Amino acid sequence: MKKLFLILTALLLASCSAQAVKTAPEDPLMALTRQAAQSPGSVSFPTYWEAYLKSPQSLKTVTAQARYLEEMASVESGEKTCEAVNWQQITQQNTISLLPHLSATECYETLGKTELALFHQNIFTFIATGILSKHSGDTYYSAYEVASWGDAEDLLSLSGYEIVDSYFEFAESRNGLYRVYNVRTQNNNKVAKIYFDNSRFLHRLLAVEHPFAGLSDALYREILQPLADSDYAARQAVGQVYHAEGEFQKAEQAYLDAIGMGSVMANISLGKLCLAGESTRFSQSECAQLFVSASDHGLEEAKIMLAYMAYIGLGIKADPALADQLLDSAAVWMPAGQAEYEIALLLASAEFTSPREKLAQDFRQVSAAKGYPLALLALALAQLNADQKPLDEFEPLIQQAVDTHFPPAQFFYARYLLEKKGEHSVKTGLALLDKAASADFPPALNLRARIAEAGLFGRKIDTAQALRDYEGAAVRWYPPAQLHMGILNSTGRFMTTNHDIAYGWYALCAKADNLDCLTNLGYATALGTGVEQNYQRAVEIYQYAAAQGSARASYNLGQLYRLGQGVERNLEQAIDYFTQAAEGGSADAMNALGLIYLNSAPEFQSYPTALSWFERAAENNSRYGYFNQAKMYEQGLGTENDQSRALAHYRKASDLGHDIASLRLAQAYNSGEAVDKDPKMAAHFLKLAAEQGNHGKIKRALAMCQESQNCIEQDLERLFGLLSTEG
Repeated sequence: MKKLFLILTALLLASCSAQAVKTAPEDPLMALTRQAAQSPGSVSFPTYWEAYLKSPQSLKTVTAQARYLEEMASVESGEKTCEAVNWQQITQQNTISLLPHLSATECYETLGKTELALFHQNIFTFIATGILSKHSGDTYYSAYEVASWGDAEDLLSLSGYEIVDSYFEFAESRNGLYRVYNVRTQNNNKVAKIYFDNSRFLHRLLAVEHPFAGLSDALYREILQPLADSDYAARQAVGQVYHAEGEFQKAEQAYLDAIGMGSVMANISLGKLCLAGESTRFSQSECAQLFVSASDHGLEEAKIMLAYMAYIGLGIKADPALADQLLDSAAVWMPAGQAEYEIALLLASAEFTSPREKLAQDFRQVSAAKGYPLALLALALAQLNADQKPLDEFEPLIQQAVDTHFPPAQFFYARYLLEKKGEHSVKTGLALLDKAASADFPPALNLRARIAEAGLFGRKIDTAQALRDYEGAAVRWYPPAQLHMGILNSTGRFMTTNHDIAYGWYALCAKADNLDCLTNLGYATALGTGVEQNYQRAVEIYQYAAAQGSARASYNLGQLYRLGQGVERNLEQAIDYFTQAAEGGSADAMNALGLIYLNSAPEFQSYPTALSWFERAAENNSRYGYFNQAKMYEQGLGTENDQSRALAHYRKASDLGHDIASLRLAQAYNSGEAVDKDPKMAAHFLKLAAEQGNHGKIKRALAMCQESQNCIEQDLERLFGLLSTEG
């Protein structure tokens, strides 16, 4: 696509030769526009794009485009000459759009006004190459970013593509939205899908912080639903929503409406609904005709659906020869191996009937043999997950996929090499990771962010890079990165604390059922950070997350029942949730159970049970588990009084950062209790306690003692009064 487009722009540039006319800027966007026209290399397109999104012009884009189309209709009908058009006004109102600048260029060239022609040609080239410069458009994460779908269609047409059809693709529970164009190239008639993303523009129109419009379903309710009366792709998307929500009759009608409006993809969507037995108007034997219609209109993927039906006899008579013919026909127009890989996915799926895994595996092998990167990656990961040692087949397969410059393959191989941790493997792994991250593959961005944040694998800590990569992965719907963006915003690391934005990130990945995000969402709701405090709502969120297996959610529920927040206080219920969390590996829950059995009313108190839970917490490296065991040994609660054993456990708790345990050790060394009296060791543990707990009183007392050799013994007893009796 880039090559075709750059050839086009080179031809247009060749027709112009003079310098652009200088005009006084009217606003920051216009100033950048003139700078880009006069000196194209002096303005970065991301800077220009941000200026556009912030400008008032972005809110008037739809109206401005309609005005341009009216003017062009007048010119084409002969009502107006191109010279009579106010090109300065039209192009200023449509600064980010391609065709107005191209039309102005062509008009000025016919009038011999080469300076003005070059001015608009430079802007045209700057915007076009800026859109195309970084991404490839072949996946959602590499989608070309534009302001309007009209601009997307103009870009495709100018680049030599025939648009067969388009449709909308949702991201993560309707949080995001992409418009995907089914196209054919004019040189070899190959088919492709090209993704466009205008979500930042849509968020600007909706006056919602990007990328959070999906939290209120605004992209669907306020963009697609109103558009569905005039745009076949939007109408088909409405059908998809009904389909996903199980409202099959409404989905069927929406698909039929979209077909009537010109949607080809709606035939495939309706065909799939038919195959699943959810149609009220078509029998399963009639489903094939919907795919035939889509195929006749140029969608090769419809042939793959027909081949699938013929292979297994679904809706039509089983006919392997016909299936082979259909698959071969589709394969002619697709990248090598893609048709076989897509039929393998269908055969392995249980969406319409029982899977045919053996046949699916055969087609995956054929696809991989043809060098299709997804098939190579799938087979390589299957080898890796099989845990065969040595992995004789993994590396050759993954290397083949990497050689196709496939970002997911680059990422998985990079992660594998980094885990090996050999010097050569780390160098190669980091290089591959950078390639995958440069293509904006979300898991690669997230991993590179973690490396930059912690300074791993010999790289320097780079918080700015980490933040850019976390955000890049998060806006491309990668839940772990969204979780981390929530944490960064809530803690104020790398940025100003913003609990509202943190809550938004947690809510986004909670919609994707990320358990950590769900739990953090409940925690924020319980505390009232970023949202109104609501214990009852927090309980509901925790209960949902706990049912999905979140140990942290179970622990937090236990605390709410223990304290009676949002629910009636109920220690039995608290114990149930703490136990559920403890069995899920939560050391905090183990310690909480120990404290209940240690300190509660007689009907719950059980020193042996408390000690057992503290021991389990300590086995999970809990400083509180060690500390509370130490208290029980020290006080002889449910066990013999054993000061030496108590101090040993205090030492382990201190090593793990427990400030009160360090204070207790300082007291023991000061008094000579169960250890030899040693003021220096007492001072050491006192200083350690001050650092671990950030105790201002202890720090100030220690500072006052620096000049006196006797002050340690004089002041330690007073400071030991700070010892807490709580775990």
